[in-house]
Amino acid sequence: MTKILVVDDEPDLETLIRQKFRKSIRESQYDFVFAENGRHALDVLSEDNQIDLVLTDINMPEMDGLTLLARLNEKNYFLKSVIVSAYGDMDNIRTAMNLGAFDFITKPIDFHDLEVTMTKTIKHVYELKKSAETLRENDTLKIYLKEINAQKKLKDRFFAIISHDLRGPVSSFQGLGDIIAMYIRKGKYEELEAMITEVEQATTQLSGLLDNLLNWASQELSEIPRNPVKIGAKGMIEDVFKVLQSTATSKGISFVNSVNPDTVIWSDLNSTMTIFRNLVSNALKFTEENGVIEVKDQSMNDYVDILVKDTGVGIPPEKLDRLFKLSDHSSTYGTKGEKGVGLGLQLVNEFTKMNKGQLHVDSTLGSGTTFTVSLPSSETA
Repeated sequence: MTKILVVDDEPDLETLIRQKFRKSIRESQYDFVFAENGRHALDVLSEDNQIDLVLTDINMPEMDGLTLLARLNEKNYFLKSVIVSAYGDMDNIRTAMNLGAFDFITKPIDFHDLEVTMTKTIKHVYELKKSAETLRENDTLKIYLKEINAQKKLKDRFFAIISHDLRGPVSSFQGLGDIIAMYIRKGKYEELEAMITEVEQATTQLSGLLDNLLNWASQELSEIPRNPVKIGAKGMIEDVFKVLQSTATSKGISFVNSVNPDTVIWSDLNSTMTIFRNLVSNALKFTEENGVIEVKDQSMNDYVDILVKDTGVGIPPEKLDRLFKLSDHSSTYGTKGEKGVGLGLQLVNEFTKMNKGQLHVDSTLGSGTTFTVSLPSSETA
């Protein structure tokens, strides 16, 4: 139904219009609202935003039609007006058209002409609304697709994190068959029993890691969640060592946890565990057999520096500059041919920044590498 505001000070016009359009009114095609001058019309428009068309006279008391037209532009972009004026009043008609009137009719009113003009104006209003709705729908669709793509990228990121975090612990089981076969062949059954106990412990650790990662990934899909909590640094590093102990054993590498038992950091537990799992896993990858990986800490005002130091092969200077760049997906094989996916150190860098920290690396070829992760030591840091 189209709602039309008729603005005219002639008292008989309302009765005449209702009579001429009674069939259209009865069939709910048109709904007419009336005002005796421009000021009254503005009051009506302020209370009713469903009006599509204003049919207004020019000469009226208090506020004339031309003043009303100038004010209509402030009300509603889709609201269109048709001016009613004497045939000889071309100056006012021209002014009205310049002020935004869609069309005009002349007095005395020809109701057939009025209906044709109304139909044409209303059609224009509906076309404008339809075009605007199409644009809104297109914009909404674009936003929706953008959100879908963002969530897809984040989901892919989560699974990349999960698969990468699992790669290190899973690789711990590779080669265990050869070790077990060797113990059986040499009759070292006590060592074999100890090995089985280690495998059971590693399996439990791996299962717990998988549960934590999957729970973390399912918590939030709009962004990677960060929930800072108080973390005992020494216990966290011990948990990291347990997950990767089998790999260290297979290469004869010693873990040393020199972190002060009283050291705490304020950080997101899952992403922080990911940081140090990746750093220790990386150190294992590039440390020769019988090497040492040590983690220690240093307090620095409101921050704690946690250092992951290995006695590995070191990093070439030309690689240091692009070590944390997301665009660099190259992978380097470890000392026993361990293959990576070129993602670990990028995650370390990204998650360190997410936890309001800083990352630094020192390395000497042939002597080893030290990664320093600075993280807040208090909630307010």
